[in-house]
Parts: sequence; structure tokens; C-alpha cells
Amino acid sequence: MEGRRRTIEVDEDVAVALEKRAAECGVSVDDMLAADYLAPKEVELSDADLADLEARGREWERDRLGYDAEEVFDWLRGGVAGEDLPFPRLRKY
Repeated sequence: MEGRRRTIEVDEDVAVALEKRAAECGVSVDDMLAADYLAPKEVELSDADLADLEARGREWERDRLGYDAEEVFDWLRGGVAGEDLPFPRLRKY
């Protein structure tokens, strides 16, 4: 994989496991991770699930209601840190 390089720290056992798996696949660790985590994935949905998603999409198009992603992330981080933050407010977009 080409581009800017960045170093991350992982546990020694994790690093060995990643390197072993990449070698078994005949690719570099960064190419393996990019393929596993960055490539779009196909998901199979039942007819009922697809109909539900389509209905939710139509409802959102009609009402344009939602939550700001950054506010939700902050709320989740606060919960992990033991902070009692209020749930983000619903907005009209």
C-alpha cells in the first residue's frame, strides 16, 4: 500500500499474529488490514430487512431528523470515561 506512513503500537502477540497471517496470505500487513477493514463489504439482507431500511430512508428524507455524529461520539466517549453526559438532541437537517 502506498501513501504516508504512520507507526502504531500493538501488543507483541498481536503484531506476531498479524505478521503471520499476512505472510500466509502472501501480502504485507498494511495491505491485509486495508483489504479486511477498508474495502467495501457486501451484506446480504432479507426482504424484510431491506424493506425496513427503505422505509427508514423514506422517513428520513421526509422528516430529515437525526443526531450529530460528533455529539453521539462524545456521548459514547463520556460514558466510557464515567461521565454522565446528556444524550444528544434530535436535530432537523
